[in-house]
Amino acid sequence: MLCNKCGQENDVNANFCKSCGHSLSDNASKKEKRKKWMYSLILLIGLGGAGFGASQLMQEPPQQAAPSEELSSAKEDEQQEQQEQAEKQGQEQSEEPEEIKEPVELAAADGKTEGTVTKVEDIVPPSEQPEKVEPKKKDKPAIIKDTQQKVYTILTEGGQGSGFLFHQSGLVATNAHVVAGFTDVIVRNINGQDQPGTVVGISDESDIALIKVDAFAGIDPLESEMNPTDVGTEVIALGSPSGFENTATIGYLTGIDRDFEQEFIYEDIYQIDAPIAPGSSGGPLVDASTGKVIGINSLVMEEGDSIGFSIPLYSMHGMLTEWVNNPMSAEEVVAKFHVYDDFSGYEDENYEFDPDLEMKFEESSLHEFVGDFRYYYETALAEEDFFYVQNLLVYESDIYNGILEYIGDIAGKEMEFNFNKLEITGTEIFEDHALVHTEEAFDFKNEAGEWSLEERSKTYTIVMDENGFYYVSDIINKE
Repeated sequence: MLCNKCGQENDVNANFCKSCGHSLSDNASKKEKRKKWMYSLILLIGLGGAGFGASQLMQEPPQQAAPSEELSSAKEDEQQEQQEQAEKQGQEQSEEPEEIKEPVELAAADGKTEGTVTKVEDIVPPSEQPEKVEPKKKDKPAIIKDTQQKVYTILTEGGQGSGFLFHQSGLVATNAHVVAGFTDVIVRNINGQDQPGTVVGISDESDIALIKVDAFAGIDPLESEMNPTDVGTEVIALGSPSGFENTATIGYLTGIDRDFEQEFIYEDIYQIDAPIAPGSSGGPLVDASTGKVIGINSLVMEEGDSIGFSIPLYSMHGMLTEWVNNPMSAEEVVAKFHVYDDFSGYEDENYEFDPDLEMKFEESSLHEFVGDFRYYYETALAEEDFFYVQNLLVYESDIYNGILEYIGDIAGKEMEFNFNKLEITGTEIFEDHALVHTEEAFDFKNEAGEWSLEERSKTYTIVMDENGFYYVSDIINKE
């Protein structure tokens, strides 16, 4: 099947062009499609009415002939006697108590029995019938924890974004603008481990793309929601906004059917109030009660209160699946690069990446990082789960192992930590690390249930990787 947009030859059963992502189905407008559906409905009703009338005409019994004059009176008496016996027998049966109802037989038009249906309550007393169990909803901390394992930071030579595991063959979904102009990218998991990825699908109309990561093959993907989601649904947005990897924010779906045309065509997308920021692009929007992915976070309007927009996953699922079955070649991906020449912030064909580009510590971002670290550390203590803070620490460092051990020690002892003060008193920036000095306080309930006010003077040692991400390598307490 030829694509009427780019001329690419596609499989006869394909729904989307594997080259440009253009729909191969009828290009009629929504109004035209709606009209065709109405015509089909009218046609079905017409056919149904005609068929019903015809069946009634065919099944109408012939007019009864007048009784034969030759019928003997003896024959009439015999028939009358049989009728009286039948009526008497029926009356006796109706007076008998009904013990167990017989199965109801469903007969086909030809009179043959298709099957039987027996109501459970006719056999099993109500008191002995099993109770219906409603599916248990997951709590938000569990959903966040499970989802974060399959949410990734996408790194290119031009910047970074987010993505999530879409298919068990190691395919990661993201926004097209995250990987625009690149065929090879780096995909980082929650533990800070980097894996090479290859773009195998990208659209120049819809802002979606698909990345193949061999290291993720065999991992069960996040579950997709295949139906529209209602306004008012509580949602969780995950991604790596402003360099803070695997951040989760909570809000509500506040609008639907929003349309934009901003480099890409966005139709019927979701509006959310869960905070997102540059770097969140490509991350999943998750239903806070089911854990299913309902959207791909794509846009943010930074006028007044932050308003975000997410592409409904059910509307893009067919195109992503098309790339799963028919991945684009590197040449096909490269052929699309010219589409993004005018994008602000993306590279043109003359751009050369400088591998020696120096990343520098910034005082404001260091302060923000320490604030975020303190928030996730408090969450880790409250949930008694090291997971919430592990990706902010240098892996297997003394502070990494120390916090891991401490959280294990307090687990199950019903201790409480209510942080109420964080004051940054100084910052020192060196060539390969930075020191951030703080004054902190928190209310603490010990194992015996006794409360106390704890005050600490701390020094955070912070290092930075080649991509500009911060990690805590040490914390010194000065009591």
